[in-house]
Amino acid sequence: MSQAPETQAAETTAQARKPRRKRNRQRTSASRMTWTYIWLLAVIMVVTSFATIGLVGYHLIRSKRDDSILMMSTLKSATSTNEPDWQKWHNSTPANTRRAFVKVTMTDDAGEETYFSRGTQHFLKNDLDEWPLSSHVQYEPDQGLYYHSEATERRGTVTIHYQIWQSLNPMVNLLRLLVTTILGITLIGLVLGIWLIGLLARRLNQPLVQLTEAANSIVSAKDVTYHETLPVPDNPVEVHALSIEFNRLLNSLNRQVIRDHQFVSDASHELRTPLTAIRGHLSLIRRHGEAHPELVPQSLEVIDTESLRMQHLIESLLQLSRMDHATLALALFDVTRLMQGLVAAQPPAGQRVTFQGALGVIAYANADTVEQIVSALISNARKYSPEDSTIEVLLQESGQHVFITVTDTGEGVPEAEKKRIFDRFYRVDAARSKEVAGTGLGLAIANRMTALNHGQLTVSDNQPRGSRFTLTLPAGKPLSEKKSDNI
Repeated sequence: MSQAPETQAAETTAQARKPRRKRNRQRTSASRMTWTYIWLLAVIMVVTSFATIGLVGYHLIRSKRDDSILMMSTLKSATSTNEPDWQKWHNSTPANTRRAFVKVTMTDDAGEETYFSRGTQHFLKNDLDEWPLSSHVQYEPDQGLYYHSEATERRGTVTIHYQIWQSLNPMVNLLRLLVTTILGITLIGLVLGIWLIGLLARRLNQPLVQLTEAANSIVSAKDVTYHETLPVPDNPVEVHALSIEFNRLLNSLNRQVIRDHQFVSDASHELRTPLTAIRGHLSLIRRHGEAHPELVPQSLEVIDTESLRMQHLIESLLQLSRMDHATLALALFDVTRLMQGLVAAQPPAGQRVTFQGALGVIAYANADTVEQIVSALISNARKYSPEDSTIEVLLQESGQHVFITVTDTGEGVPEAEKKRIFDRFYRVDAARSKEVAGTGLGLAIANRMTALNHGQLTVSDNQPRGSRFTLTLPAGKPLSEKKSDNI
């Protein structure tokens, strides 16, 4: 159904009234620097011009005022009660009197008499306008600007009124020349400055341009090795530091991507093994179950075992995923009591687990996760230790730290493998990975829990054989200094 013409017209009017959004114009650093220089130079030009004109004009007017005072003094000396002596005034005045006009008015009981210097009557033929900024400056349309001063004195019965006009036109011409010179120099400086600042800006921006091009080439590359780095220029220092930080960030991201790829590959491999076994036994039951019913219980047992293994693996993966963004509630707790209870709850079968440590050791961490970490370390020690061996749990306190050490007498961890022992799915002996139960995620989960407790998990050699896993936690603090990071 179409709209009425009135409705369409109203919508058109409403759209026309909507304010247009300003487009965000992107500019390069070189153009921004150039325009900033132009505006800065323009402001400096205006301020300098006004300041120069004002300062020079003030001093010139002050000089005219001093000349006027001197002329007025000599004029009074050259004026008798009868009339002024112009020749004497010209000779006795140090200032230039050729551009000065004088009017002397004498008033007594007999009347008023006015005397003019040469050219004054013609000068005063037109009315003079006062300059708005100063009452002493007057303007004559055909003559220009003049500085006007006047004085009155009384000699006996005669009242004498003096008026002097001095030409300011030389000062105006000087100011005009000064302004023209400033404008010319500024325009030349502006043109040369724009050219030079453009070259300088492009030179300063070149490292950033190269950095951008290198980043773009990495992003656009089809075959990425995840070892690419950005160029690091020596100058300027800011770009040098920025390039280093970018490379650090890029290196961190590359390591994360490699770890993610490896994790996906390992997870796929770990999941493929039980799935293959399950599908193989299902196919076996389907093909030979009726003819050989004795195969069914054995195949069902394998399917149950492998499916349980898959379940544990998926639960461990979900636990690791949740811990990537989790935080824990930290508190003070008695580590000694926790370790005593944990060791006492160990099953009697298999290796013997012992505990040794001081009483009343207090740590600042999450008690539940600390128990899980130590349980994982004991479980790992059980897997790789002889059946008749002893696993020792040692608790120590030193300074601001609490140390929980789990020691076994197994085969130990080779020095080259210690850096990777806490990686996901990593196992030291690949040949024995099928014989030893587990998903290969226990130590990775324990290491992540340790980080959430603001602690550290390390591995070292036990003498004469075996491994020592040490969990380092913050020692107990006064309650006033207690901190808590809640989930």
